This record gives sequence, C-alpha cells and structure tokens, in this order.
Amino acid sequence: MEVKVGEYILLWGGPDANYLSEYRPGKAVHSHRGIVHLPEGLLWGDALRSSTGRVFYVIRPSNADFVLRLRRKTNIFYPKDIGLVLMLTDFHPKARIVEVGSGSGGMAVVLSRLLVEPGKLYSYDVNARHQRVAKENVSKYGRAEKVIWHLRDVAKCGFWEREVDIAIVDVPEPWEIVPHAFRSLKGGGFLVAASPNVEQVKETRKRMNELGFFGIRTVELLLRDWHIREVGCRPDHRMQGHTLFYTFGRKVIRKAAAVK
Repeated sequence: MEVKVGEYILLWGGPDANYLSEYRPGKAVHSHRGIVHLPEGLLWGDALRSSTGRVFYVIRPSNADFVLRLRRKTNIFYPKDIGLVLMLTDFHPKARIVEVGSGSGGMAVVLSRLLVEPGKLYSYDVNARHQRVAKENVSKYGRAEKVIWHLRDVAKCGFWEREVDIAIVDVPEPWEIVPHAFRSLKGGGFLVAASPNVEQVKETRKRMNELGFFGIRTVELLLRDWHIREVGCRPDHRMQGHTLFYTFGRKVIRKAAAVK
C-alpha cells in the first residue's frame, strides 16, 4: 500500500536509529546513519538505503513513537502508563473524557487518535503556555478536532461537562479535584489520579472514600526490556521504573445503607 503524502512514517534502521518524519516526495531525512531521500510512490514496508549504506525500513509509527517525540514543557504520560489507563477503565472510542493537567499533551495525542464521533476529550489547564504546547503537539501528531481545550482552574471552578465516562487528574493536589470529578462523572464512571508521591496518593484516596468511590486501587507499572540471543539471555540493565502512581476508582450514586 502506498504512503499518502502528509502521513507520518517511521524510518527504522535498528534500535539505535529510527526517525519519525512526515512523508513528502523528495524530502531528505538527516540521521546519524546518513541521509535518506524519500522517493515518489513510497510503499509501507519499503527498504531505503541512506547515504552511508544503512538500510531503513518504512513502517507505520506506533502511538508510543508519537508520545516519545513530543515537544515538552512538563512531564508526560509515558506509553506504558497510557496503556494502563486505557485498560483499567472502560475506555471506548465514543467515550467522553475530561482531563485536568493538559501538560505537554501526551495523553491528549493518544486519545485523540483513538476517539471517534461523538467521543471527545475535554482538556483543562490553568497554564496557558503549557496548554499551548499541548495544542501544538495534538495538531501535529493527533486529531485536533477530537479535543476541546479549556483554560480554567478546575480546583476552584470545576468541570463544565457532566455525565462523562472517565476523569483523568494529573495535578499536584489531585484531592482538590476529586469532588469536581465526582460531580462530572456518570454513575459507575472512572476517576484516574496520577501522582509521583505516595503522600499524594494517601490524601487522594481519603477524599475518594469520603465521597463514595468504590473499587479504589493504586498501582504503578515497571517496564523492562530483555536481551534475547543464542547464549546469555538477560534483562536489560536499564528499565523504565517508577514514573507515577495511578489511583483508580468508580463513582457510586447511592451508598448502601449501614447494616444494623
């Protein structure tokens, strides 16, 4: 299948040489393994040779390839964490999702690529400069029409939206957002709070328990690659260790009566 002009391709020349590029016939992609010239009629799976003789394969980028190349003003949700959030909630392509803490747009890029109408992400931040970077990243790597941006202090003013499926909170004091998330979520909807420190987790869970979330669960995800060879298979010495703690909970509309 031919690559369309304007599509993003990944030029994969091995673990030490892979480059994300927009496809334009005649474009020269510079790398530390030589220059790759993109020809007319490029096909997915093609093999191109650089000016130094290195072979690069033309493959479709993964969502992780986009996230790891974002322009950053803040920390981002890493691919391993985004996958965890998608799997431990009821995410579906038509979901309505609010997030507070647009950051650099890592979560927004991935969600915008997965959502279809009438699904939407409503992204809130108090920092206009940070949100501007997030918007630029979504426009470049995601689907801008799937994201509605709000510059608003959610801790003070709450979310505009109601009856949402998922609320994602990534701010220093997530417990201040919990009551607003509770009001915005539909019954059974998911709250996800991301925090680097366990002290933040304890305060957030306390607030969630008070308001009536159930199934509360806190996890972290560690990711480690392996070296696989004929002799001496072993784990990599470096790994993606602690990034954030993730606390999940679901909204209860009516609490059960106390047993007498």
